[in-house]
Amino acid sequence: MKNKNLFESIKHALNGIKLAFKSEKNLKKYIVIAIIFGVLNILTKSTYIDAIFYIILCFIVFAFEYINTAIERVVDKFILKIDENAKYIKDVSASAVLTSGLLFFIVEGIIIVKNIIALGR
Repeated sequence: MKNKNLFESIKHALNGIKLAFKSEKNLKKYIVIAIIFGVLNILTKSTYIDAIFYIILCFIVFAFEYINTAIERVVDKFILKIDENAKYIKDVSASAVLTSGLLFFIVEGIIIVKNIIALGR
């Protein structure tokens, strides 16, 4: 069913975020990690460019987690027995989350280390 207007679309999208937050343990962990890195960025006096990287990377990780959650639900709904294709789909979908998470850690690690070194000067 199509949404009638933009506000209805936003309402459904926000509901999706709420549902994912309630059902996905890993999403809660990503939020805690994002908060920790956000605090580290503040404590190490990150630049606005660093903040932009942080925001973009957080949104990328969360978006992939939402997509992964949806894909897993579809697979679980329509593939009722253990199946090699279902495992493949779910594993590859999960790898998108892992890859984006690694990107987050690498970039944020570089930023935090750079900021700590700059504070020591």
